[in-house]
Amino acid sequence: MSVETFVTDKAGLHKFYEAVMASRETYAPVEKFGKFDFKRVTRLTECDPESPIATTQSIKPLFFPRSAKVMKYLATSAGTEVSEVDEDPLAVKRVILGAKHCDARSLQVLDKVYNWDYIDTDYQKRRENTVIISTRCDQAGTHCFCTSLDYDVENLDAMDVVIVNGADGKIYIKARTPKGENFLTELNTEYRILNIESQMSEEDKYGEMKKQYESFTGSFRLKMDYKEVNAKLSKIFDTPEFENVSGNCVSCNTCAFVCPTCHCFKISDEKVKDTGVRYKSYDSCNNGYFTLMAGGHNPRPVKYRRWRQRAMHKFVYYKERFGENLCVGCGKCTIACPVNISIFEVVNQVSSAAMQE
Repeated sequence: MSVETFVTDKAGLHKFYEAVMASRETYAPVEKFGKFDFKRVTRLTECDPESPIATTQSIKPLFFPRSAKVMKYLATSAGTEVSEVDEDPLAVKRVILGAKHCDARSLQVLDKVYNWDYIDTDYQKRRENTVIISTRCDQAGTHCFCTSLDYDVENLDAMDVVIVNGADGKIYIKARTPKGENFLTELNTEYRILNIESQMSEEDKYGEMKKQYESFTGSFRLKMDYKEVNAKLSKIFDTPEFENVSGNCVSCNTCAFVCPTCHCFKISDEKVKDTGVRYKSYDSCNNGYFTLMAGGHNPRPVKYRRWRQRAMHKFVYYKERFGENLCVGCGKCTIACPVNISIFEVVNQVSSAAMQE
């Protein structure tokens, strides 16, 4: 796809943000107690589309809610009557503003499992009706390692529109998908806020954007050879090293809840007298009860087995089934972990130690 790149400045970018919010229902990072979560906003003063990655939650809850009603039912002696839940508020035409590219990439990873043996129509509708506008990171966070994984940061099409900070105060806005191109065309037709910089050719604009990509790529503290890690982990299921790396884990499941690609869930019923509601809510393979069977048997009764499952699913099992890692290198799990366990260090330590056995 070849589309024009819009060039603006900080003031023009703010006008762009305001036009986006006026055009469609918009979700953007909103600060609360020093952290940012994506909330519905109507004015730029309510949010920060350029919030720091280290304190920003993922956009996953806007597609896979933390807890959502599945159905309602009325159970009486005459039988059970099931009814649909209310209309999905996340399925309207909307824009997510200020998503990081690792978050946008996580949806492409999740698309594989949601389009696998069962098509999740709720997820699909939310995806189809959402335009993702990504504000690119200028510098990697302390725990980021996205450039070590299997996707091209420079040419990533996970976001529909990308915003890149250039030199001399210039800011570049470019569509990456047909959906993004249509959105920018509609927005500019109605609000007339974007202009093509006539003094710069597309080649020059690309050159300026590429400088930012290269600067960003060079700012990473953490780097791994994920192909080597994949290969080693696939051969070391029984290594005792998993006991060492999981020793401090308190099984709080925070890592899974903040992870943009974890998708385990549980089904629970809340019933008052004859009326009940069934919920689909987040769960985690780190949860000690996650694999508990009705007969009382639990194949993963100890922490190291659960941590092994988490690491292997991220870097082996999902890769074998769908061709890509179930990790986008965002570092959110490490930042949120109360005992400072890093998935980056876990997989590298386990794979390195196992090869020495």
